Amino acid sequence: MLSYATLSIAALLAMMLWLQERALRQREFRPWLRALPPMADLETLLFRTITVGFSLLTLTLLTGVLFVDNLLAQKLVHKTVLSVLSWIVFGTLLIGRRRYGWRGIKAVHWTLSAMVLLLLAFFGSQFVIELVLKRG
Repeated sequence: MLSYATLSIAALLAMMLWLQERALRQREFRPWLRALPPMADLETLLFRTITVGFSLLTLTLLTGVLFVDNLLAQKLVHKTVLSVLSWIVFGTLLIGRRRYGWRGIKAVHWTLSAMVLLLLAFFGSQFVIELVLKRG
């Protein structure tokens, strides 16, 4: 829950960054834009939050592997696969930031994509079971 909450905050920060960047590119200087922190500070906070959430998600996945006996018997395979995919996307984003300097819209897209996977893992496993796989 803590990793999910932290990464949800990161997704909200990414949306704020996206709105701010879009408004600046379109030269729409609205009053709400002044309420947001500077883009550089927002981006720094975004990546710090993602780093903390990624660490917590890593711990969550490791403890899950240690304590779950049989993923297939407990019908957790969808949650596990989607969570691992989200972990890979967040990890790729952090590596891309360090190696290639990914920022701005690219970081926003990666963050929101990873968060959608995590949302599906958290809330959507029943959706996957019932509608996609047509079981239950």
